[in-house]
Amino acid sequence: MQNYRFLPQDIRVSAGDTVTWTNNDKTAHNVVADNGDFDSGEISPDGTFNYTFEEPGLFNYSCTIHPGMIGSVTVE
Repeated sequence: MQNYRFLPQDIRVSAGDTVTWTNNDKTAHNVVADNGDFDSGEISPDGTFNYTFEEPGLFNYSCTIHPGMIGSVTVE
């Protein structure tokens, strides 16, 4: 998370991989799956959130604090 964006916005991983989001902004963000599978809670500046993707699929997510921040994880 940097400049109110997820960088990269869209990624591909393998089933079983763990994705780490790091908040590089000076304000809090969160990472919330559209389907409800994960919710980071508030991530303070310099904080991180990890999630392991066990099943294949497309997982769209956003920062509900800053709704313009969106991203996706494609799990193969």
